[in-house]
Amino acid sequence: MISRRGALRAGLASTAAVGAVAVTGSAAQAAPADAAAAGGEGWISVLDHGAAGDGTTDDTAAIQAALNAAATSSKSVVFPAGRTYKITDQLSARNLTDVVISGYGATVALVGGRRAPDPAEKDPYALLLLENCTRVKLVGLTLHDTTRTYRQNGVRIIKGTGLVIDSVRVQSMRYNGIAVFDATPRTSDDILITNCTTEDTRFGISTNGRDVRIVNNHVAMDYTSTEEYKRLGAHPGPTKPYESDYFDGICVWAGGTRTVIAGNTLAEIGQSAIWTQAVTHVTIANNTIFAPHLHGIEIDGTAEASKSPVGRTMGISITGNTIVNSVKGALTLLSTTDATIAGNSVINTVANAEATCIAINSRSHKVTVTGNVVRQANPKLPAIFVKDNTDAAGEADARSTDVTVAWNTVEAVQPIWAHPGTVIIQRVDSTHAPGGTERAEIATQGTLKAVGKVLATEGLGVGNYVAATSVGAIVRKMQVFSATGEPIGWIPIYNS
Repeated sequence: MISRRGALRAGLASTAAVGAVAVTGSAAQAAPADAAAAGGEGWISVLDHGAAGDGTTDDTAAIQAALNAAATSSKSVVFPAGRTYKITDQLSARNLTDVVISGYGATVALVGGRRAPDPAEKDPYALLLLENCTRVKLVGLTLHDTTRTYRQNGVRIIKGTGLVIDSVRVQSMRYNGIAVFDATPRTSDDILITNCTTEDTRFGISTNGRDVRIVNNHVAMDYTSTEEYKRLGAHPGPTKPYESDYFDGICVWAGGTRTVIAGNTLAEIGQSAIWTQAVTHVTIANNTIFAPHLHGIEIDGTAEASKSPVGRTMGISITGNTIVNSVKGALTLLSTTDATIAGNSVINTVANAEATCIAINSRSHKVTVTGNVVRQANPKLPAIFVKDNTDAAGEADARSTDVTVAWNTVEAVQPIWAHPGTVIIQRVDSTHAPGGTERAEIATQGTLKAVGKVLATEGLGVGNYVAATSVGAIVRKMQVFSATGEPIGWIPIYNS
């Protein structure tokens, strides 16, 4: 998995940070509904600076003049609705404070481009760059790359604080749709990206910032149905994703921290729907993921680990998500510490898909997998997997440790594959006790440690962990308590 990911991302992981835009929740109010084409008090219309909005005239210079005027006047900018504004170069909004850029019903369309970046360039242009901005809100605008020839971002935020990106639509970008990214991770702070849509973009929404909330957005690549897919001469297989221009849906690049990814819908993503490198304190909650062509949620603590304050991924909460029909593992952790995977619905209905539903992979520690609903149609692969030390590549010390798998509802021919050190507590098929009373039984594996007293009202069974050396040897002793919890003695357990 690591080698494939490395191959697919050759030259990209280091540049992904490059395509990022940031926005946050404490910004100014949106444009009033009656903001006229000529603007109003406190507003600058791009038409005032010579923009035509007819889809034919090059409006780049006029719109840039309006953005420059906003920086010096502290007025907000409006793109009057019902118009398409053709641009041929990057628009840059720099040093704005307490303003709104409003574009409900308006489209900014990149046509050609005089300054198309070199394909090897590690800092792609954006249709709209927000740099050194504070408490700025971008609302309602549609951004579209009409040729999708060069690597462009839709919206990118650099060194931003307190920004909001709301109800923005980004289409056909060959890099990030919306990105919050700085050369030094965690520079942009307090960004909210909400109610936005990215379609047909290489990456959907990306960040390496601090306190970035990515909430209630729709990211769609419709990977197997696009003309781009046909142009590359690739054809989808039942179990194998092919290379294309489409990568991950929502990304948290190395060094990002305190990120919330919640309530988003991600459909037919080219690789992983949600992917993180080595990051800290990320919450991934209540997202709906359909048919990603690699993983549904992939946490890779080995990726750019030097940029993480702890050298891996730490502090991950993955709760309440629905993942349907990933081509590969639906939910997978790699080199991750302090992770909770709870209350998710992970479904694979394709019998020949090479997809483990939940995988706790190499060198993950302190992981709890609890209360999930997992359905695995492939009879040859487990629903839940915990990595041991066996590895085809000869990897040493790869085992995941301190892993608890408990109280999950699992439907699979192979429910759980895990090494003996994994604590597993599962309900098993009910049996009928005398008198017709149905009883649920509990199966356990691994070491269960109780600090304090264990009370059993109907008896307690204990099995040997290791074989005794001779017949009749005492191999264990079990302390017994009364119904009120008072110790009443010890029961020797002999080898028979």
